Amino acid sequence: MEEALASFVRLSSALVGDDQLPDDLAATYFAQARTALADELPALLARFAKLLQDGIDPVTALRQHLLPDPRFGPPSKIILALWFNGGIKNAAGDWALASADGYYRALVWDVIGAHPPTLSNGYFGHWKYPPEC
Repeated sequence: MEEALASFVRLSSALVGDDQLPDDLAATYFAQARTALADELPALLARFAKLLQDGIDPVTALRQHLLPDPRFGPPSKIILALWFNGGIKNAAGDWALASADGYYRALVWDVIGAHPPTLSNGYFGHWKYPPEC
């Protein structure tokens, strides 16, 4: 299990371009990916590990071997979306979030320079005043 999690973190780091992903969030997202991707995840992680073992750098492995591959591209994109959105779409097309923490810490909020809805970090009533500069 620890080896699979470490491989998931290496793949995730390459996908999102960040080698400092939080361990607790990685564990949460890994558990959700294992459930949602079932047999696809172990196959993807094994293929990624093999590419790295063959001396291919992680970004090249993604760009040239995994993302364009009809078998490995879709689960790779699901993992990418998981890190940015904090959830995975279920069979019904609804977003299934692993936790509120995963949603609040999703990468999308930093990318767009905003806070998640319902989390303002401001005092009650702060919205009625102009932003502090």
